[in-house]
Amino acid sequence: MDSAEDAGIWGTRTNTRDSLQNIKFNSRRAEFDDRLEVFADRDVIYCKKMPSPFFETPLQSLLVWHKIDTIIITGGSTSGCVRAAAVDSLSRGYRTIVPEECVADKHESYHFANLTDMLLKYADVVSYKEVEEYLQNYKP
Repeated sequence: MDSAEDAGIWGTRTNTRDSLQNIKFNSRRAEFDDRLEVFADRDVIYCKKMPSPFFETPLQSLLVWHKIDTIIITGGSTSGCVRAAAVDSLSRGYRTIVPEECVADKHESYHFANLTDMLLKYADVVSYKEVEEYLQNYKP
């Protein structure tokens, strides 16, 4: 909804240029990064309305169905959505990995403070290179 009311109070938290109210469904700002390949025949896409992708989406069921034990989190709000995803991921028993070069925030102070806190409590915060090597050597 243009009003962001379908995101509840979270959709009204701020009214700045970067707020949720200015990231409209089907707008350029809501699109995937151009560097990302999305495959319609195998990728699952959920429209989340809250910071955590686990909140009121079928994500948990999908992960259980596929017997997933590790989650790699990337995103554009280290202090918001990335942190919420990491907390909920760990809370559900997943090994949680945050590649440092694949997350960002509005200001580096929020970014690094939250990376440090996630590393201490919720996730393995590692380099992109480490994640790439992990995935290349992964054997199910």
